Amino acid sequence: MKNLLIAIFTFGSIATIAQQNVDKSLKIFKFQPFSLITGSMNFGEEIFNKSKTRSTVIGLGIRYINRKNDIYDNYGSVSAYKQSSKWQGATASIERRFYVPGFFSGDKYSFINDKSQFGIYLSPGVKVEYNQNDYDKSSFYQLPDPSKPSNYNSTFYQNSGRISYLGLMPNMNIGLQFTLFQNLYIDTYIGGGIRFISQKITNQKVDTIPANATNYGYYGVNDNGALTTFVIKEGVQPNFGFSLGLNF
Repeated sequence: MKNLLIAIFTFGSIATIAQQNVDKSLKIFKFQPFSLITGSMNFGEEIFNKSKTRSTVIGLGIRYINRKNDIYDNYGSVSAYKQSSKWQGATASIERRFYVPGFFSGDKYSFINDKSQFGIYLSPGVKVEYNQNDYDKSSFYQLPDPSKPSNYNSTFYQNSGRISYLGLMPNMNIGLQFTLFQNLYIDTYIGGGIRFISQKITNQKVDTIPANATNYGYYGVNDNGALTTFVIKEGVQPNFGFSLGLNF
């Protein structure tokens, strides 16, 4: 976590320096709604050069998911056990955009009205992600009674721990940005990247479960399809997004 805080501070410093170097240039504050699907709130700022042909985009995000679920043995004869899955993490990204030919307004590039702005861009970038999952999917299992094979006994087995994921994803995108009502910026892009992930498992407690045991009590509180697909999956990945922006 210490390294993560240092990385976030570094990205923040880069954004501050960039703002100082392009004083009075166009700056757009952005929010990415799609990040909510993976339990994250992502914000950023795009800082243009004075000619509006190049820009730098700095992004930061915070992830927090806390799921809990009560389970019982098959016969309901014992108190409930609370399964849990807590995700915490942060994201930092930086990209360089090259607008072709630029992010301009006027009759030639008008959209809705003459004062609107429009631009198509190519953007190489890199994203750093840190996520930590504290999980407990311990559950009750049914085992045949050795003295009475037709009867079953409920037995509790523990399965808990912590998994940390540190990811790095260089990427390349093609995007389109335009304004609506002069003040609302719509930014959408599509591309691809390669995600590299370092995984670390700690505090793991796992009981050995007999082969003839039957599980009646796990309901998948740890499962999150969006996280598995878009955040902790290693290899070549599609990269797409959508953001809303305002110029303050």
